[in-house]
Amino acid sequence: MTSKQSIRFIPTDKSLFFSTLTSRVDQYFKEKNRSKFGNLQLYVKTIILLSAYLGPLFWMISQPVYMGWMLALWAFMGVAMAGVGMSIMHDANHGAYSSKNKVNFLVGSSINLVGGSIQNWKWQHNTLHHTFTNIAEFDDDIADKPGLRLSPHTTHAKSTHRFQSLYAIFIYGLVTFYWVTAKDFLQYKRYISIGLNKNTAAQNRVLLAKIIAVKVGYFLFFIGLPIAAGIPILQVIAGFLLMHFIGGVILTVIFQLAHSVEETSFPLPNEAGIIENDWAIHQMNTTVNFSRKSKWLSWYVGGLNFQVEHHLFPKISHVHYPKISSIVEKTAKEFNVPYLVHASFGRALRSHFTALKSYGVPEMDELMG
Repeated sequence: MTSKQSIRFIPTDKSLFFSTLTSRVDQYFKEKNRSKFGNLQLYVKTIILLSAYLGPLFWMISQPVYMGWMLALWAFMGVAMAGVGMSIMHDANHGAYSSKNKVNFLVGSSINLVGGSIQNWKWQHNTLHHTFTNIAEFDDDIADKPGLRLSPHTTHAKSTHRFQSLYAIFIYGLVTFYWVTAKDFLQYKRYISIGLNKNTAAQNRVLLAKIIAVKVGYFLFFIGLPIAAGIPILQVIAGFLLMHFIGGVILTVIFQLAHSVEETSFPLPNEAGIIENDWAIHQMNTTVNFSRKSKWLSWYVGGLNFQVEHHLFPKISHVHYPKISSIVEKTAKEFNVPYLVHASFGRALRSHFTALKSYGVPEMDELMG
C-alpha cells in the first residue's frame, strides 16, 4: 500500500476553477462585510444543543422519572448528542467556529462530552478524510467496518455483504459506542504505526493518558452519576445504549449521505501514488450535497447537507454555506465541473442504500476494476 505521505494530486490539465472560486467567495465576504467564522446564530445553537444534551440527564438525577419517560429522555439525548457533534464540535475542530484558537479549542472540547479524543478526530477527519476523500485505504471515513463495505475498492465483497443494505442501520447504531470504548485506542496505535502521529514517545504517553482520562470521566458522568443518584443500573445501561444507538445512526447516516452514494466516485492513485486530478475538482467528484432547501435540517446537521462547500472551505463556518452555495454551483457550471446534489433527504438516503447494495455484490468488483 502506498504511504499516506506519498499521495499527491497532480492534474493532467491545469484548472483555474478553485482559484477563481476562492476569489469569488472571498469577494462575497468582503462585500457583505461578514466574518467567515461563526455568528450569533451559531452561539445560540451551541447553547440550545448543549442544553438539550445535558439537560435531560440532570432532570433524571434530580427527581423520580418513570421508566418510559426515562428512555424517552435518553433517546432525546441521542438526538442532541449527534447535533452537538455535527453543529458545534465539528466547526470548532476545523477552526471555523471562531477567529480565536482558544475559543475553537474550548468549544471543540465538547467532543469529550461524547467520549471522543480531539487529536484522533482531527487526524481521522481533518487530515485523512478531507485530504484523501473517498480514496480507499486512505480515507478512514469510508473504511470497511465489521460486516460493512463502504467503498467499491476496499477488501473484496463477501457473501454476507450482499445483505448489508438491509442490516447496515443496525451497525451504524453501534458506531458511537465503539468510538467511546475502543476506537480511540486502536486509532492511537494505528496512527503511530503509519507515521501520521509524529509525536515523541513522551508526547504520546501524555496523549494516551488524556484519552484514558476522557473515557473515565465520560463513563463516570453519564453512567456513574445516574447510578449514584439512585437510578437502577439496568435502566441506566439501557438508556445509555439507546442514546448511543440513536446518536450513532444519525451521525453515520448524515456523513455517509455525502460520500457513499451512487453519484460519487472513488478514485485510486496510480502506481506512483498520484491522483491525476486537481484536489478541488476531486472534492467535487467525491462529495454530494442533499436537501439544501431544508432550513431545519441545515440547522440541526450543522450544514453537513452542504458537504461540497464544507470540503472546499472547511475553515468557513457552516452558517454561511447556504449563501455561498450558489457561488460554488455557478462557478462549477462555468468550468464544467460536477456539482452533485440530491434534492431531498429521502433521495439521498435511497442513493446511499442502493450504493451499499452494489458494493456488497462480489461480481461488482470485476466491473469496478
